[in-house]
Amino acid sequence: MNPLTGLALVAALALVLGGLWLLQQPGGNRTKAVLMMVAGLVVAFNAWVVSLPIPA
Repeated sequence: MNPLTGLALVAALALVLGGLWLLQQPGGNRTKAVLMMVAGLVVAFNAWVVSLPIPA
């Protein structure tokens, strides 16, 4: 696995956990929390696509 892929997965995890934390806060911005979680999923999906083998 590429070190940048691992870094992208750590960033994705931080986005998802930050979004979940923001959802739990009283008066937290739900729209921002959902967008953070969606961005984390997109980053994780992109890291997965990059890690796939190149077709022959």
